[in-house]
Amino acid sequence: MRRYFVIFLIGALSSIWLITHGEAYAMEKPAEFSGDVVITTPESTIKAKIYVKDPYIRRVEMSKEEGGMIFISPPEALGSIWMLDPEKKQYSILSWPERHKDPVQAWTDIQYDMGGGPVGEEEVINGYSCTIYHFKYPDQDKIALKMWLAEDLLFAIKREADAEITVEKDADPVPVQGTFEVLNIKTETLDDALFEVPSDYKEVK
Repeated sequence: MRRYFVIFLIGALSSIWLITHGEAYAMEKPAEFSGDVVITTPESTIKAKIYVKDPYIRRVEMSKEEGGMIFISPPEALGSIWMLDPEKKQYSILSWPERHKDPVQAWTDIQYDMGGGPVGEEEVINGYSCTIYHFKYPDQDKIALKMWLAEDLLFAIKREADAEITVEKDADPVPVQGTFEVLNIKTETLDDALFEVPSDYKEVK
C-alpha cells in the first residue's frame, strides 16, 4: 500500500499549497466565486454547489439526491472540514479520512501522494485561462491526475483522475476515476455567513 499517511500530513495543507503556488500567477487576493460542481465517475454523476471565498475558505452544498449535506472550511479552522446536516440542524468536525466525505476535498487530496507540477501549457476552460498540471505516482509512468488551475481564481476548476484515495482508516484505498469540473462560475462577493455554522446547530461527535 502506498504511504497514505502523506495525505493525512499534507492534505490539511492543500489550501496553503494553492496559495503559495498562486503567488506565481497573482499577488493580490483572487476573486470570490460560486459555481456548480459536476463529478463524473464510471458509476455515477455527483452534483453540488460550491462557494469559494479564497483558496482556503469554502462551502460545498451537496444536491438532495446526494443527501443534502453541507461541507464548510471556515476561516477560523484552516485545513478542517465541518459537515452540516440541515435537516437535523447538527454539525460535526471531520477527522482524517472522514474529510473525504466532502467530494471536493477528496479530489483535492488525491494529488498529495504524487509528484508533478505545471507542464508549460495553458488552456481556456469555462472562460478562464488555466495552467495545466500533471501528477504521477512515484512508481508509475502514467499521468494519474491532470489539473487545470484557473489563474484568476487560484482554484483548480477541472481535474481528470485515475487514482486512489483512502476513505476509511486502515482500509484499502479506493479508486478515484473520472472528471471533476466547476461550471457556471460566477464571481461575486460572498456573505461571510455562508462559511459559518448557524447558531441553532448542535455539534455531534
